Amino acid sequence: MAFFSGIVKSSLHLLGKDNSGFGYSIGDKVEFYSDQSIWSLHHGTKKEDGSEVSIFVFDCQKNRDKAQLARNAFKRIRTMRHPDVLRYLDGIETEQSIMFVTDPVEPLSNQLNQDPDKNLVLWGLYKVANAIKFLNKDCDLVHGNVRVASIFTTKAGEWKLGGFELLCSIKEESPIILTFGGIVPDAQRYATPEVKQSGWTAIKDLPSGAIDSYHLGCLIYEAYNHRFETTDSLLTQKGSIPGNMQRIYTMLLSPSFRKRASADMFLEQGLQPRGFFSSDFVKVNLFLENISIKDQGEKEGFFRQLDSTIDTFPSEFSKHKILPELIKAFEFGSGGAKALSAIVKVGEHLSDDEYQSVVIQPIIRMFASPDRAIRVSLLENMPKFIDHMTNKMITNQVFPHIATGFTDTIPIIREQTIKSILLIVPKLSERIINYELLKYLAKLQMDPEPGIRTNTVICLGKIAKYLSDSTRKKVLVSGFTRSLRDGFHHARIAALMALNATIEYYDAQECATKVLPAVSVMLIDKEKPVRDQAFKVMHSFVLKVQEFAERMPDTAIVERANTPTSEENAIAAANQGAGMAGVLGGATKGLAGWAVSSLQSRVSVSKCLERLI
Repeated sequence: MAFFSGIVKSSLHLLGKDNSGFGYSIGDKVEFYSDQSIWSLHHGTKKEDGSEVSIFVFDCQKNRDKAQLARNAFKRIRTMRHPDVLRYLDGIETEQSIMFVTDPVEPLSNQLNQDPDKNLVLWGLYKVANAIKFLNKDCDLVHGNVRVASIFTTKAGEWKLGGFELLCSIKEESPIILTFGGIVPDAQRYATPEVKQSGWTAIKDLPSGAIDSYHLGCLIYEAYNHRFETTDSLLTQKGSIPGNMQRIYTMLLSPSFRKRASADMFLEQGLQPRGFFSSDFVKVNLFLENISIKDQGEKEGFFRQLDSTIDTFPSEFSKHKILPELIKAFEFGSGGAKALSAIVKVGEHLSDDEYQSVVIQPIIRMFASPDRAIRVSLLENMPKFIDHMTNKMITNQVFPHIATGFTDTIPIIREQTIKSILLIVPKLSERIINYELLKYLAKLQMDPEPGIRTNTVICLGKIAKYLSDSTRKKVLVSGFTRSLRDGFHHARIAALMALNATIEYYDAQECATKVLPAVSVMLIDKEKPVRDQAFKVMHSFVLKVQEFAERMPDTAIVERANTPTSEENAIAAANQGAGMAGVLGGATKGLAGWAVSSLQSRVSVSKCLERLI
């Protein structure tokens, strides 16, 4: 701990007293890089948000003889903008030190010492050669310091060119490479044949790319075979350099600068059919970097190929390089809806926190997209990412955009929206489920598309368990029985099946008075599949009603010991009349018998009265 504390204190001392406003904190020093460059490399963080950075530090007090190199590098990197060179973020120069900040990187030597994936090496050589081409051809500059120590790797493992200590134009009045070329670390080991023969001043008579081409050849050797001790062994011991690369490799190291291949030639030969850059890995990266100018057919073919090859790529590269490129293509339209499937697949390699920040946030933003193809893709791929979304995200950020799909004029949008509800309903608030969602489903039950009406019924049946008791009472029976009258027979079947699936939510009264009467009509439906399903449902509901009936008392009449009520008096009178009917007219059967006997008794009495008169 005391050791690391000393590093931090030493680094802070280099800032000087007047630079407390520097927005970055210097962390641990990368010790194994110390002897490879005039710079010391440190891990660092941005004070504002804690994001990781790398900080290159040059101690002006201890290395006065190399201060001019550091100042040149600092000047050049501040103005250099190219995707294949270190990205400058900030910097500061004081009497004590010169410092500049870049994206977080590691020295290339760290990757090469760990037996890296061959794809990373091949792509790395492409990136460095492309940077050299840019400097030599487009800017007419000489780098003069291309070597392992001048190259750094990102979190993805992608190579970035740095080491701008000697970067200059030969056309300048006093090119720095002529004066200071010999004092950079390892200068003699990388010296070109011209420099070995005539010194560094010989460079002024060479083409701008002659030095860097030779150094590119040295880099190729070290990338595949590790360190060389003398340049004499470069052409005699090619080691593990790929066979289809060896010819151009030899040309890069030609003793004659006139016959020496350029970085541009190296790229051109590698990109030819069956060239050393014609691997799936390189093709994918090149396509992604130029996806904005590709036509739709090319994009669709690319994403089909990517889906089958991406599992073979280094996981860290896929996570930190390919995934950001895919998300960029998805968000800004160049990749379209097809990019989402690949994004989700690569996202499987992320931790939960990384998935939230890298994948979920862009997906949430894209739910607001007016592009229907993207919206359909989001809905279709939802099963792959829904578990990473919180209830709050779904309720507040996602559902309001999904809900627009219920009323979209395109049927496939409405259909996919209905299907998505089954995935998000467990994460929705009770208010949305019982009010907003049901209003949309009620309208969709009258949709002109029969398939959508059918899926709406299925959806309602599946989300029934998430509804409140009072809502279920209001909407289930009425909703399903309405669909029993649908002209599309699959919708009627779906309604019958939904009734059966939700039978537990209905009491005996609803079953007997609402469900069974409605289902009974379906028993003679014109379509046999409907009739078959109706009989199954009828059987289920009759059993439920029967079980309830068996638990009911035999009668609702209750005898009382108190004074009879008017109702009880009426019943007693009826019983008495029935008894009289038995006497006057014989045994009776029901109310009709009783009424006739009563009439006969009246006739007999009148006859007696006549006789008395």
